[in-house]
Amino acid sequence: MNNLKKAFGNKRIIGLAGMKSTGKTNNLIYLLKEFREKDKITPVYVYGIPEMGIKYLTSINIKEISSLRHLVKKKNSLLIVDEFQKLNLNDRRYKDALNEFVDFVYHNNIWVILSSPNIREFNSVIGGIIERWLLKDVRADQCINGSQLKNVVDEYKGRCKHLGTISVEVDKLLVIDDEEETVINCKYVKEVDNKKDQKSIF
Repeated sequence: MNNLKKAFGNKRIIGLAGMKSTGKTNNLIYLLKEFREKDKITPVYVYGIPEMGIKYLTSINIKEISSLRHLVKKKNSLLIVDEFQKLNLNDRRYKDALNEFVDFVYHNNIWVILSSPNIREFNSVIGGIIERWLLKDVRADQCINGSQLKNVVDEYKGRCKHLGTISVEVDKLLVIDDEEETVINCKYVKEVDNKKDQKSIF
């Protein structure tokens, strides 16, 4: 079983949460790279991935979208949404649009990962549609009170919890749902790491 399938299990909409600079985007690109090596046909769409990552992904036949409208008439596909908050998916004022999105996902056999570099974007609106969690480093005090993510972090008592923080190595993803906990290993994809060449200003 490939790691992307392991990440989804039998769930359709999953959330990837973790603090900035914990390897989320690199992990996602690795999962897509590994998936594409075995499956050349299934359409894959991404939103919000940095430019360096997009160049790499388009080279392995993964398409970038810039609006949810681009998904119209798409079926039997994978969708990776980095920075989902830019699409107002976690905004109460757009609840009808969110419900329409969920209906679209289920009716058209779309499999979705929703990610954000800001843990506070995982409020109870977006948390209400997430069926499974992929976690990197998450501190309980960074989560919005009453959110599903806060509940997951508070209730988790496994080996990755230390002093109120879920801490996961940069090359791993912790998968949590109501049924199980799994750790997925993700190899480092050097060519898409846009932070590796940043120089210290001090």
